[in-house]
Amino acid sequence: MDRGDVLSGAAFSAVLRSSLVFVLVLAVMGGFSVRLIDRAMTEEVQLRVLEMEHNLQLIARESGAAALSAQIAAIARSSAGETLAYAAYRTDGTRLAGNIDIQLAPGQWHEVTTTLETADRSPGDSEAAPARYLLHATQIDDLVLITGRSMAILGAARISTIRAFALTGFVVILATLAIGFVLSLRSQQKLERIEQTLERVSSGDNAARIGAVEDDTQIDRISRRLDRHLAQLDTLIAGTRRTAASVAHDLRRPLARASLTLEQALARAEAGQDARAEIEEAQADLARLTAIIATILRIARIEGGVVGALTDVDLRAILDEVAETYEAVAEDAGQRLLYHRAEGPLRLRGDAEMLAQLVVNLLQNALTHAGDGARITLDARAGAEGLMLIVQDDGPGIAPDLRARVFEPFFRTDDARTVEGSGLGLPLVKAIADRHGATVRLEDAAPGLRVRVQFAA
Repeated sequence: MDRGDVLSGAAFSAVLRSSLVFVLVLAVMGGFSVRLIDRAMTEEVQLRVLEMEHNLQLIARESGAAALSAQIAAIARSSAGETLAYAAYRTDGTRLAGNIDIQLAPGQWHEVTTTLETADRSPGDSEAAPARYLLHATQIDDLVLITGRSMAILGAARISTIRAFALTGFVVILATLAIGFVLSLRSQQKLERIEQTLERVSSGDNAARIGAVEDDTQIDRISRRLDRHLAQLDTLIAGTRRTAASVAHDLRRPLARASLTLEQALARAEAGQDARAEIEEAQADLARLTAIIATILRIARIEGGVVGALTDVDLRAILDEVAETYEAVAEDAGQRLLYHRAEGPLRLRGDAEMLAQLVVNLLQNALTHAGDGARITLDARAGAEGLMLIVQDDGPGIAPDLRARVFEPFFRTDDARTVEGSGLGLPLVKAIADRHGATVRLEDAAPGLRVRVQFAA
């Protein structure tokens, strides 16, 4: 399997595009988060600074400037002196105490970058690493008090937040791409199985199938549908082969008989005898052959939809005309046709010529196979489900296991082979019914056969 095919698969491409969108959204959300964290932590630092400033104000007011200076010096010497900034000035600019040498206007916040004074360095020492401090100045009588805290914690929080978002994005994208690769790989394997199956079918293996699938993805549903279509195609091909074999078999006999009859006619003509009877017999065989071919072509045209558009027709009028003709035909054959005429018109969308052919074939089939003295019934009625056409006889009928096969071209039961016929009457009925959206059902009339043609409402 080519890895490029997997990476170019729809699943992996969709995951890749989603990952890019996720990175963009994550970057935007990360920027907003950093800003929110900066604001929240800045407010927290301001509260701490104001709290320290308030405590020092109490010392200054209660104990004076000397006590304030002592307290500031003590804090500057402690470990907190690395993060806390203090300074006390008189209004004339004289610094009393502190670890920063900055004078600020009272009542304002200031963010400065500087270094703090310690035992081994002075404020603003250029050799020490500077840091950012948030400072606030306030006036107490003739003193200006400056308090502040280091903002290093804000930078650390910002870096931690960015790293957290980056790590989260990396893990999510890596996991998403891995899942996308696996999904694309599975899809590619399924597509290759479909491709291999279609190649086998195109090579003549009509029994090839994609096989059972456990999932319910789009490809799996398509696979199941393709298997159903391949099964139908296999059935159609098998039916076509049987039909071709039946056509060859049924056409060979009249052709062979006509050829033999013409040879006899030629021999009689060379002997100076009258060959008219042989020639007429050959003509009759060829006429039957022509009729068979015409019926095959007619079935093919109907099944292929190569027929005229359906129009509004009256089935009762068609039955009237056909029944009038076949009542006489049945009487001549020693049989009886009973026609139950509908009280009103039986209207439907159809082709009058094809519907007449359908009725004729059903009646002819009954007359041919019901036997001497048979009674044949022709009936049509309108119901809630549509029009129903019924042709029934009291002959020997058709065995249940053979009723589905009689609609196959050229198929004839053993009993039917004793009478003349081509085995195309009922297949033509089925083709016409399908063209009209109707169903044909064969039933046991006890005795005889009942054929129901149900037209949709």
